[in-house]
Amino acid sequence: MPESGSTVSAAELSRLAGVTRATVSNWRRRHSDFPKPVGGSEARPQFELAAVRAWLSDHDIAPAESPIAELRTLIRAEATPEDVTRLMRGLRHGAAEWVADESAPAELARGVLPLLTKVQDTEGARSAVDALAERAMEHQPTTGVYPTPDRVAALMARLACGPPTGSFRSVLDPACGSGTLLAAAAGRGVGELYGQDSAPVQVERARLTVAAETGTEPDIRAGDSLQADAFPDLLVDAVLVNPPYGDRDWGVAELAFDTRWEFGLPPRLESELAWVQHAVAHLRPGGTAAVLLPPAVAGRPSGRKIRAGLVRAGVLRAVVGLAPGAAQPRHVGLQIWVLRKPAPDSPASDTVLFVDTNRIPPGSGEDRIAWDVVTESVVSAWEAFGSGKDPATKVAAAVSSIDILDDTVDLAPSLYVHETVDSEGVSDRIDAAVHRLGEAGAEFAAARAALAGWTESRGRSWRRVTIAELVKHGQVQWFRAQPPAGEQSGSGRVVLTAADIATGRLPSGTTSSARTAEEIGIEPGDVLVPAVRADHGDNRVVRVAGPEDAAAVRGPHLHTLRVDRERLDPWFLAGFLTGSDGISAARGSTARFDPGKIRIPVVSAVEQQHYGLLFRRFFQLRLAAARAAAAADDLADQVFTGLTTGALIPQEEQ
Repeated sequence: MPESGSTVSAAELSRLAGVTRATVSNWRRRHSDFPKPVGGSEARPQFELAAVRAWLSDHDIAPAESPIAELRTLIRAEATPEDVTRLMRGLRHGAAEWVADESAPAELARGVLPLLTKVQDTEGARSAVDALAERAMEHQPTTGVYPTPDRVAALMARLACGPPTGSFRSVLDPACGSGTLLAAAAGRGVGELYGQDSAPVQVERARLTVAAETGTEPDIRAGDSLQADAFPDLLVDAVLVNPPYGDRDWGVAELAFDTRWEFGLPPRLESELAWVQHAVAHLRPGGTAAVLLPPAVAGRPSGRKIRAGLVRAGVLRAVVGLAPGAAQPRHVGLQIWVLRKPAPDSPASDTVLFVDTNRIPPGSGEDRIAWDVVTESVVSAWEAFGSGKDPATKVAAAVSSIDILDDTVDLAPSLYVHETVDSEGVSDRIDAAVHRLGEAGAEFAAARAALAGWTESRGRSWRRVTIAELVKHGQVQWFRAQPPAGEQSGSGRVVLTAADIATGRLPSGTTSSARTAEEIGIEPGDVLVPAVRADHGDNRVVRVAGPEDAAAVRGPHLHTLRVDRERLDPWFLAGFLTGSDGISAARGSTARFDPGKIRIPVVSAVEQQHYGLLFRRFFQLRLAAARAAAAADDLADQVFTGLTTGALIPQEEQ
């Protein structure tokens, strides 16, 4: 058990107390008896946990009662990082609950196991395991430890593993981290999962997460895959990997004569190309690899020889350019390289597919990427390319190897994917865009004219209740957000997606492309909130469902708050849900959105309706402004494209 000096950061303190980090800062400024930092830095102070808990108790501030908060508090107060690591090694996910073997600290296991089950029931298995891993890795360097986002992992799994038919039986991730890619592969029907990671805690994290989320027990081993391959003789149907970037100490001198370097010894600054060849070396003939890489790998002069070898041998089959924000590091647009080991006696492919998703209009969400559109565009192009059809679209092109093998062998998709415009009817399309802009402008003017109904106040305070309390008393049903379902099937009903909420359009998804494991229908008055936070503007994207949404089901990553309309006005709830205080309370240091932390004023039904009417007018104003801006962007894009491709020419002014 740990010594009495366990510490917490300001972020952990805010989670413990169920408040925002700004509130913690206010406590430090306004209360002279607030515990002083005992470590850390001025920007990231550490506080003694016992002193913090005593101060909260003295000021009648009850700690947050969520299972995840209880779990974090327990393992911080009662266990060292080493204790938690031992616990993780001894943990297993049983049929209905978590169990620990004799190697786990017995006293710690007794307290943690029930909480793990509770957290899994409320937040998901990944959140439960992540809480343990964060504590276990507290004193370890975590530079470069970034999880692969679920949507990126799902796309990579679809490219490498194909339809979930069972034809792909085995997958390897040689830098598996928390196991996101392996879990995505399991969702495509893969039954044999192999992984390796240099961090022992990550090995346990991936093992526990994948087993709990998929029901498949993976074979995950510790060690550096490049310098100490734990599966030297393993050949698999697919390799999925998001390797570490920019590693200068990857072992180039020690591995100079390694048999994996079929296309040349990677230079010291090209560790990523070592991972690419490591992935190919573990493929059976006909197997496919998807590797997530930084864009510099596509064009650095030092890697030209290896890139040329991959293209010339027909191993590099596709390069998919993602928009910045898809994954860490989020300031650059990463690429997915799709590679395939040729079958014996088969001719080398002489074309490469390039897909540039930067050409797809941005969507809602934290990363500003319209993932449903991106995924459909990439997969459709890949499937067409694989079946011998022309995959050419405005975002994709098949390019001859001869056109790639020049002096630079630059693999950037933007060099090969070009905008094409059908010159016939371009003026009619632009006239239609002008008309849509006029309609959107009129809608905005009408919404602006309807603004009225408020007056100044000296300030008002309310008694407030949380969403969780409203749920407890039956005023709200909370249907928590769910991830996309692994298989592509369903009832055939239309789906309301997060992108539909952001743009204000009618439900546009289908259960074949965007569905959750449990289909939850939408009723008029439902308040729908995206589960993942976005930038400042999208923080306020909420939808109160109307009659036009009633035929749809809820899409992935959306919370549904279904109100008892006799006791709670949905527009009143939506307004306070998206106010500044609500946003700050619901969104902490993580990217997940938790409506249960928002506090709603307790007022009469009549007063709720007054607030709700005003909130509704401003929701309509925002939506009208967004539609007008989108119509203006569409018109400008069409004219610019026409001018820059030669489909339009300027007229001389009279």
